[in-house]
Amino acid sequence: MYFNWQEFPLISPEQISAAGKARSPVIIIGAGPVGLAVALGLAQHQVPCVILERRTAISNGSRALAMTRRSMQILDQLGVGKAVMDVAMPWSEGWTYYGKEMVHYMNIAPPPNEKHGQTNLQQCWMEQFLLDEIAKTPLVEVRYGHEVNSLETRNDGVTLQVQTAAGHYTAHADYLVAADGPRGATRKQLGLDYEGTSYTQQFVINDIICKLPLPDGRRLFFNPPYLPGKAVLMHGAPFDMWRLDFQLLDGQDADEEMQPEKVHARIKAHFDMMGLHNIDYELVLTSIYRTNALSLPTYNKGRVLFAGDAAHQVPIFGGRGVNHGYADAHNLSWKLASVVKGRSNPRLLDTYTQERRGAILDTLAELTKTTLFITTPSPGISLMREAVLSLSITEKFLNNLFDPYASPPYEYKDSALNATPLGDPGFSAPVGVGAIPPDGVTNAQGDRLYDQIGPWFSVLLFSDDGQDSARAITEKLHTADPGVRVLVLPTHGDLARLYDARPGTTYLLRPDNRVAARWRQADPDTILGALNHAACAN
Repeated sequence: MYFNWQEFPLISPEQISAAGKARSPVIIIGAGPVGLAVALGLAQHQVPCVILERRTAISNGSRALAMTRRSMQILDQLGVGKAVMDVAMPWSEGWTYYGKEMVHYMNIAPPPNEKHGQTNLQQCWMEQFLLDEIAKTPLVEVRYGHEVNSLETRNDGVTLQVQTAAGHYTAHADYLVAADGPRGATRKQLGLDYEGTSYTQQFVINDIICKLPLPDGRRLFFNPPYLPGKAVLMHGAPFDMWRLDFQLLDGQDADEEMQPEKVHARIKAHFDMMGLHNIDYELVLTSIYRTNALSLPTYNKGRVLFAGDAAHQVPIFGGRGVNHGYADAHNLSWKLASVVKGRSNPRLLDTYTQERRGAILDTLAELTKTTLFITTPSPGISLMREAVLSLSITEKFLNNLFDPYASPPYEYKDSALNATPLGDPGFSAPVGVGAIPPDGVTNAQGDRLYDQIGPWFSVLLFSDDGQDSARAITEKLHTADPGVRVLVLPTHGDLARLYDARPGTTYLLRPDNRVAARWRQADPDTILGALNHAACAN
């Protein structure tokens, strides 16, 4: 077995009462990767929180498997990146087949300035590493076996009724983060419902352990001989795991198709098609998946905020689901911490919905063509896909349908927190306001930019005279906010080129690393004004 699942000891209502822990600044519902990431983010800002999870053990199965470069940057800053990469499987290649013939090769290797690329790791291991990091701080308490039965929201907080095997208790919080997944009860109790499209097509997902003589990467099979007209996705994972996602034929019953004899027959047929005969494998999990493209109308309602699959459901094609969840956590944690501490106006939380919901809607629009192409929800689309795939054997103009992983990160171009104009004619670099800045080496010692920025506001000052240029800015900003950090960078080399830097070029980065402002020349008062704007400072 590639992971040892164990039940966590129950923290009883009596223990909670005795410890005087009936109230917390923040309660998080859900101990999946997103809820745990929000908790770690809050802890980095010295905000205590409690996580309530109805499960009694870590999630089983591969589940949220694929992580993007951006997610790995976030995990690095949460303190778990090294632990993840010690066991994770980086990959950069993909192959698409029509029948038995390969029609497309995908290479998504990261650019040389970046530390990370696409990475696979099973969700159970991801949760374990996040829990290991949480165990290092007294600011986060995780309570497994605690299910929220009901909640009441008020102007000054939220009250929860919580059930455990040892009895019932009432919990209070200033703010509640719902990271309780697509079937969570929080949104229903607040009268919120998803908007968007639910597709009828279903996939049977199988996690198997076996050794295969194949390079790491993603394989997409259209119209395999044993599954005519449908699609199969195949991913490698650490610990000799392979994940096979089989699309069901129209009219097939999901419960029946999840029976072991049906599952094993499909796996054998798939391996035979690939020329892999008599493969010895262990089936460790079978589950069902239905493609959804959904979002809540708002991700913050009063004192309740939604993150991850509780806020949105994104098709799995292109590995976006949990990656959007990590982006939610990274965006939300610094904003919520700043509001809880009284440093920012509560309207800062409105920008969480504006930015993250905007990113989701953009992704859903982008993935629509890929989702329709793969799932073929109607006979007409199915006919169109067969014609397109037939052409793809000789024509290469269809690659964008096969490369959903290659899309650039979403930019918060319309964010209310952007403090300088979006289109500044003085800059030619693509590192615009609202964008995620590129990584790169900052000095002769090989230090990387993303190892020097973190969950704080950062000022990047490009200068040839070292700390002399930064002294006045540093003194002024530290007087206003001791948490701001000024990083002096050289005006030569690859990093300066990526940022279109000259002497005096300055960037202001938010705690979630987004560019809040940029200038060719900036004085301390100008930077301070932008900082207060980007933080919704009180």
